[in-house]
Amino acid sequence: MDLNLKNKYALITGASKGIGLAVAKSLAGEGCHLHLAARNEDSLVTAANDITNSYDVKVHIHVADLSAAKDRTKLANDCRNIDILINNAGSIPRGGLEEIDDER
Repeated sequence: MDLNLKNKYALITGASKGIGLAVAKSLAGEGCHLHLAARNEDSLVTAANDITNSYDVKVHIHVADLSAAKDRTKLANDCRNIDILINNAGSIPRGGLEEIDDER
């Protein structure tokens, strides 16, 4: 199936394993270039190597803890020209939505 993603750029958070890595491989299979973000550099390098060995796409890795404001800002600045955003990283703090601030 051709989804017209060839040469588009996608940013995928939580991309070093699990659902994020599976999405990255699917997008790469469609010819989409990737920005992979996750906390673990070794896992990101392994994921990027696996993808570039299997697909003819560009892969950029970004080591980032997205619970930290400075890492979120850096990632946003480093990935300004993306076509697709897959928000796959996150954690859910306790409490109601109205009680959650940026620090939690």
